[in-house]
Amino acid sequence: MARTAVQSTEHRPASANADTSINLLVERIRAEYIEQPGLRLTEAQASRLWRLDEQQCRHCLSELTGADFLKLSEDGRYARPSSR
Repeated sequence: MARTAVQSTEHRPASANADTSINLLVERIRAEYIEQPGLRLTEAQASRLWRLDEQQCRHCLSELTGADFLKLSEDGRYARPSSR
């Protein structure tokens, strides 16, 4: 007798989907900075590059600075700590 796979009907709450989306954006930005070690962007430049609205961009950059992955320089650019 063949058994069919049963798909879960559980739906994730909207906040969980939003968290997942933000996490994916943060990881995408992290990967860009790893691939381009000298990358130094203002918040506005980052927003345009990754096509994010101001709030999304600020949140992602805040997550990365909070994790000490990025530093905000005196001239308002986000860069890896080793990229001066």
